[in-house]
Amino acid sequence: MHFRIRKNVIQLIRTSYDESKKKGVSIILGTVALSKPELSNDLALKMTDTEISAFKAWLETQHRSVMLREEMAAITLAETMDLAERWFDRENQSTIAQLTAQDIMSRWQSLRKMFAKKGLLD
Repeated sequence: MHFRIRKNVIQLIRTSYDESKKKGVSIILGTVALSKPELSNDLALKMTDTEISAFKAWLETQHRSVMLREEMAAITLAETMDLAERWFDRENQSTIAQLTAQDIMSRWQSLRKMFAKKGLLD
């Protein structure tokens, strides 16, 4: 069993050997929402106990890893912005600086909206 993240879902994929093709064949058993990764009863019935255990273990390690990266990113964002400011100062009007600045501004606007929505700017 392996798992693939696609947009907003996690695909649960079983690989089994196909005698006629003499190779492994991947079968997507179903998907789980990435925002709320819980197995539905229907999906759990399609899976073996080992596959369910593998999903739970994968979820625990992946979820924990993502949560830690998000926390680290938030905590170090101000310091990272200081470093970025020095880099932009050195780069002046380079193409990469201009493209990067545009990308940062669109993401900054999204982050600022979330701050306002959550009341973090008061």
